[in-house]
Amino acid sequence: MRYSWLNQNGLSTCVLFMTGWGMDPLPFSSIPSGRFDILMLSDYQHLEPVNMQLLAQYEQCHLVAWSMGVWVAGHLLHEVRDRFTTRTAIGGTLDPIQATTGIPPEAYDSILQNFTRNLLNDFHLSMFTDEQEAQRFFNNRPDRTPDDLLAELNAFKKHYLNYGTSADIFTQKIVTSRDRVFPFKNQLRAWGKKESTILKLPHFPFYTLPGWEALVDGAF
Repeated sequence: MRYSWLNQNGLSTCVLFMTGWGMDPLPFSSIPSGRFDILMLSDYQHLEPVNMQLLAQYEQCHLVAWSMGVWVAGHLLHEVRDRFTTRTAIGGTLDPIQATTGIPPEAYDSILQNFTRNLLNDFHLSMFTDEQEAQRFFNNRPDRTPDDLLAELNAFKKHYLNYGTSADIFTQKIVTSRDRVFPFKNQLRAWGKKESTILKLPHFPFYTLPGWEALVDGAF
């Protein structure tokens, strides 16, 4: 696991951001941080307890987990959930490789078995419904090698098969209705309609939303 500060200005409040597969700080560097310091976790080839000492100085902490990071957050943070005033899941579920409540296993395995740079381009395009947002991402793509990405993809499957469903620690569950990675209906089944906030967002929602404050405050 890799820790990266997207913003570290000695503020009193911090957001711990559990990102999805294949990411690093580059795609997120231009997102307004508002009143928060932002600590990002990425690269889940090896799971280990989260270093909560990095958050010890903050008066208040919030959790934002996206995509495969939703499962990771539920798995790693369930015993320390009370450290976070709000805990937001967006564009992911507690069963990330599952036919009815996650990414269908055949779709996941197809990426594993046919992984190429062209397929990666197609996957990244599928995270967006807006061409300008997609281009913004491609101009700031993660600086990670194909071998590294494939290793993490394999690791996610092994982690999930080993540990199963992760804990529901979330105070807010945002379903991204224009998602082409985690199908909308699967997200809705996973959380339940009454427990969900449904937003017309693509899988990568961060360029559509105004900033981190929207996710923490629920100001959509």
